Amino acid sequence: MDTYSDVYSYIKTQETDWQTARIPLTTSKSWNMREHIERCTNVSNGWYHQGQNDGLRRYDDIVTPIINVAFRSEGFDVKDIIPFVNDAKENYKSFIVKKRHPQWARTNQLDTFIDDVVETSVIYDLVLVKNVNNVRPEVVDLKTLAFCDQTDVMAGPICIKHQMTIADILSYKGKWDDEMIDLAISLAQFEKSNNVSGEQVAKTPSKYVEVYELVGELPETWIKEDGDLNKFVPQKHIVCYYKSQDGTNNGITLFKGKDKPLDKTFKALKIDRIRSKGRACGKSIVETLFEPQVWANYDAQKIKELLDSAFNIIISDSDELGNQKLTELKKNTILKQNRGDSTQILTSNLQNLTYFANDKSSLTQDARTLGSASDPALGLNPVSGTPLGTTQTVIQQGEGIHEYRQGKIATFFADVLYPEWILEWCVRDLNSGIKFSEELTLDEMIEIGTQIATNNAEQKIKEMILDGKIVEPGQKEALIEFGVEEFKKGGSRKFFETMQGEFKDIPVDVFVNVKGKQRYMAQNADKITNILREILANPQAFAQNPGIAKAFNQVLEESGMSAIDFTQVTEPLQVENKEVPQVSEAPQLTA
Repeated sequence: MDTYSDVYSYIKTQETDWQTARIPLTTSKSWNMREHIERCTNVSNGWYHQGQNDGLRRYDDIVTPIINVAFRSEGFDVKDIIPFVNDAKENYKSFIVKKRHPQWARTNQLDTFIDDVVETSVIYDLVLVKNVNNVRPEVVDLKTLAFCDQTDVMAGPICIKHQMTIADILSYKGKWDDEMIDLAISLAQFEKSNNVSGEQVAKTPSKYVEVYELVGELPETWIKEDGDLNKFVPQKHIVCYYKSQDGTNNGITLFKGKDKPLDKTFKALKIDRIRSKGRACGKSIVETLFEPQVWANYDAQKIKELLDSAFNIIISDSDELGNQKLTELKKNTILKQNRGDSTQILTSNLQNLTYFANDKSSLTQDARTLGSASDPALGLNPVSGTPLGTTQTVIQQGEGIHEYRQGKIATFFADVLYPEWILEWCVRDLNSGIKFSEELTLDEMIEIGTQIATNNAEQKIKEMILDGKIVEPGQKEALIEFGVEEFKKGGSRKFFETMQGEFKDIPVDVFVNVKGKQRYMAQNADKITNILREILANPQAFAQNPGIAKAFNQVLEESGMSAIDFTQVTEPLQVENKEVPQVSEAPQLTA
């Protein structure tokens, strides 16, 4: 890097290499990241990767339905992310954190952020997330990369190319060099470049400034005149270029300075790590479908050629019909009949149509297998006569790869994004002293209502004792029961309030529950129904034979149910010991 005299020449040279340089993966395979990003973008949108997308060539899109299944199967919701207070003494505050988080996350559009991560992963198998010092980080559009290390995106400097409007760049006045901002605006053009190709330009009604953001370990001399040329420090450069009259590129520095280490600004998720060692992007679902899509298009084009080759010829000695196309005749035209004959010759060269159609169908099915998209998952009816249980099994097994990928994405949120970036903002919100309302489940209503009623009952009993009143047996329990019922009458939506600074210095962690219980609601309902049927058929069996309870617990576990939820069913009934009244013998009658 010390061969570059300044940051301007470094950026332009690296951007050129990014466009053309390939990295060797094996002796027979090389790879270019920009090409990978462009092809994944084209295929995921149903566009030809080479040639014009002018609609004149038939395109049989087999990828879109498959990646739609992946988007739906690998995504999860904010409600699946459950923060908690990781402190035994302060654990009771977990309830407040858990109840506040969904509302706070929705306000800050974290659901949209999750969708961006999932969809980017499915298409490219590389998600680059940038910390923008806000609640919600930003998923970097990989098409905006000017360059990075193609072997490992986090191993070297990262440069992003922004197309900024005048309003965008003016918003940085006071943060960047104001004089250079004015100069950049004065040199801006009414055009916007294509970041992937770097050559195509779109004319626009407003001015755009092409701005490069470079972050990474760079020579100290680039931010410090008397710096050490051989010393590399974390830094950030915001630059743009303009062309002089002789056609050379000249740089303008809008900002430069020391920065945080690269891993404090960017985080990367790559799921397919083993097969794709040596390159920045993994093998995404879209890349897996490159070849099936190529050959599906080949078959589609051959079928079109066969259909176009089918034609009709009519031979006639009629002066009125001769030398004209029948399709050009107006509707309801009456033709004069001649004595001569008209002969129709049918020529059809469609003998290979069936073979191409069958091959295309086979390719489509193979692609669905590669993308783990079964017919039911695609919304297609199963083959007639397929048992319901078989269909459900196929769906569950087909979603296995999606659940695996979903787990990797969930781990990225739970172990990386939330602890290092997002939770800080969540805790800041809780510490601000806020009031909010949230729905409670029945179990939560009973739990919270019991705690509140118990505290109130104990306070009432304490006051009675201090006033010299007699506390009757069972009075406390009656007060608690009354308090719980009163709490329920208020409805399931309750109001909460946190005190300012209440969560200061309290460790808050998070876990992501993506087991997908809601997806198997029908199956779980069937299991529970069968369990209840067995219980009701012989309710005394569990009390009479403890061995049955053990076997029952095993059935629960193998059915995916929690035996804890059925504890009261498997526990033997406690029968009160009551004294049996003695019956005196009947008096003897005497004659």
